Amino acid sequence: MGTPSEAGIRTDFSHDRTGCAVVYGSCSVGRIDAVIRKEVARADAQGYAIDWKVYGHDQPNDLRERLMAAGFEPEPEEQVLVLALDPDALVQFPESAVVVEQVVGRTGLDDVAEISREIGRTHVEQEREGFARLMATRPDHMTIFIARVDDVPAACGRIYFYDAGGFAELCGGRTKTTFRNRGLYLAIVRARLAEALRRGYSYVPVDALPTSEPLLRKRGFEQVTWTQPLVYRPAKASSIDP
Repeated sequence: MGTPSEAGIRTDFSHDRTGCAVVYGSCSVGRIDAVIRKEVARADAQGYAIDWKVYGHDQPNDLRERLMAAGFEPEPEEQVLVLALDPDALVQFPESAVVVEQVVGRTGLDDVAEISREIGRTHVEQEREGFARLMATRPDHMTIFIARVDDVPAACGRIYFYDAGGFAELCGGRTKTTFRNRGLYLAIVRARLAEALRRGYSYVPVDALPTSEPLLRKRGFEQVTWTQPLVYRPAKASSIDP
């Protein structure tokens, strides 16, 4: 759960407390550098990484540049897209012969981990354990879908359902390198949109990389802003007391 900060940011620690995500930020120009220094010092002392997601509307306007000056490393910029969801929107994602199923147990999470490892993701085991905990404690908050080719796990994606605002967010679309350009990504998108529609959600946002942005915009997603993760990695890694 996000933690509000008096300094104008909100943080969210990972389940194993080896990482911290800044999920919201709005600080005055006069305070932001001190806030950044405080977060970096705490990460150095306690040995966790910070993933600070900057959005196009965040203040101050040069937040991205200030973070980079403090030692944060930029990752690829993404476009924030939103789809107004109704039955007509789903028509833009026609059904296909791709076999897509919902992940419901440990075996399915093992398959998701296999896909993640194949594309070079790090901390796969920690991520799998985090998914397992979330599915056990908040079963209605996240759904994972997986696509198979000849019974081989080939692609996957998650969708998160929020209590307010009618929003359901697409995350984690991944396809093994050996199965790309076969329509698996769009099949996974369709499955998630259908689930959101079934559950009565009205809007579906997604942070899209250049590889997926054209596919989604062609099918009705509209850009609302940009976002870019910036990551700070402490010199020494250690565990954080729970």
